[in-house]
Amino acid sequence: MRVFIAVLVLILNLQSWTKADDISDFEIEGISIGDSLLDYMTANEIIKNDEGLYPNNSKFFEVNYIGKKNTYDYVLFHVKRKDEKYIIYLIRGANIVDNKNQCMKIKKEIVSDMKSLFKNIDYQEGSQKHYYYKNSTQYITQFSYGYDARISDHARVECMIMHEKDIKKYGNIPNTLEVIIQSEEFGKWQVNL
Repeated sequence: MRVFIAVLVLILNLQSWTKADDISDFEIEGISIGDSLLDYMTANEIIKNDEGLYPNNSKFFEVNYIGKKNTYDYVLFHVKRKDEKYIIYLIRGANIVDNKNQCMKIKKEIVSDMKSLFKNIDYQEGSQKHYYYKNSTQYITQFSYGYDARISDHARVECMIMHEKDIKKYGNIPNTLEVIIQSEEFGKWQVNL
């Protein structure tokens, strides 16, 4: 029953995207690319919730959202380290799933709904090994506003399925279904890391 409710909530949440002309029109938990994270967290909360994913001198850092969440188990933001307004460049909403089959079933329903929303946009689907968890696999569907989704504004849905070797090495990291909104600027920075 939890899976059905999660699918229903995610699909209904996507309905707010129906009139989107660019990536900043999309929302995760009511928050969009280009918003100031200060509208949702204090500066002190933002700094305290740095996930530590990048070095302290990096251009961007990842923040764990501590506010109320209606759709996702967790939400993460990427903001510039030296930006006093903490403008959001990437939003990642994720739900924990039991296994690949469960995740792929939910992902298929979300992607079906998204296809009807994105009429004139590049669409790609595939899988790849995770850049950090080398044995784990991401099953990705992307909708991008440019020829190369890595460096374009885009939205994607992915199943992140953890391999036993990575769980043993890094700890009990869950499988997740993720909806991600990413700006071109963040993508270009990340590709050049």
